[in-house]
Amino acid sequence: MPTSQKKLKEVLFLYKATSGYLPFLAYLLPLTGFIYLLKYYIKTRYHHFVPYLYEYFLPALFAFVLVSILIPLCIKIARHFNIQDFSGGIKNHLIPTPLLGGVGIFVAFIIVALFYQPWTLQITAIIIASSIIVVMGTIDDIRPLSSIIRLIGQLLACGIVMSVGVKVSFLPHTWWGESLSDLITIIWILGIVNATNFADGADGLAAGFAVIASIFFFLISLHLDQFSILLVSSILIGAGLGFLLFNFKPAKIYLGDGGSTFLGFMLACLSLYGGWSKWNPMIAVGIPIMILSVLIFDMIYITISRIKNGHVHNFKEWLDYRGHDHYHHRLMHLGFKEDEAVVFIYSTSIVMGLSALVIEHARTSFPVVVLFIQATMIFINIAILMLIGRQRYPDEPKKQIKSQ
Repeated sequence: MPTSQKKLKEVLFLYKATSGYLPFLAYLLPLTGFIYLLKYYIKTRYHHFVPYLYEYFLPALFAFVLVSILIPLCIKIARHFNIQDFSGGIKNHLIPTPLLGGVGIFVAFIIVALFYQPWTLQITAIIIASSIIVVMGTIDDIRPLSSIIRLIGQLLACGIVMSVGVKVSFLPHTWWGESLSDLITIIWILGIVNATNFADGADGLAAGFAVIASIFFFLISLHLDQFSILLVSSILIGAGLGFLLFNFKPAKIYLGDGGSTFLGFMLACLSLYGGWSKWNPMIAVGIPIMILSVLIFDMIYITISRIKNGHVHNFKEWLDYRGHDHYHHRLMHLGFKEDEAVVFIYSTSIVMGLSALVIEHARTSFPVVVLFIQATMIFINIAILMLIGRQRYPDEPKKQIKSQ
């Protein structure tokens, strides 16, 4: 056999042997680059805060270890009592999968938080309200509740945090300003809570997004000396990473409604509690919107799409509706595998989070406006891709699933 042919066969053999790892490397290299950029950013911007990084590494590590211990127990309990998600819903799995992952995360969160008392009044209210969210969501996982009961529970949680001042604060302190502030706060919390719940339709998506968002809240709070947010976000990072060990595809357990709504509620409250800017309302508003923009985009897209296509006609139907028209579903319709769609959404979230870091260091409103325009253009392009996916896989009402 000629030497050239022999070498060609060797090259082909090596290609076939390593081709299965190429997609993994395609994700690993950008992730490695992001980690190094993050390390450089911390070193240049936050070099005098490095001691604090080690201090808040401990609660994150504690939460990670606790979740890693609790989740196997949650899996056994869920299987024993048959609290599982069966195939045929909005998730892409073929076998029954336990649903109590959120319980493990919540218990670990409370245990770690108890070691770092005293809590501020606002953090105490957030934890009490989040307990209501977790209990309602977990009951819904065990025995489905009506959308009205779920909404009442979420409104009660909103009322608790709003009563201690955890709400939007950029409007005038007049009767109409306070009323509008309360309304926007309720819409914001309900929107983020339910958007995170909807995101829990692909393995690793909701928990991974929560980790990414918490990282950016942590970094910005580090610069602003907001220690309560640093503590909460560090615990969420550790707990989320611990859960992802069991939630990446193929998932051994899901967050369930209890877990996904808990993470969404915590992210919504962190965004409201943080004093992101005392002198520029656009910066104060822009930071949380940018960090959570992926959830906001998905919520806006599906709402417009479902109303336009006649799938929902009122608020109750909007709450009940479950379909395969979310961001991750449309990416899979375009040919993405489930894990590829999740990584794509991760990368979009990181891009938006980096924009939030830029906004935090802005001295005028101009960079905020430019970054908002940039983010809008990115999401318009994504919406076009989603519409192409919809043309390939049009929604069929008979395939949609509505909760009872």
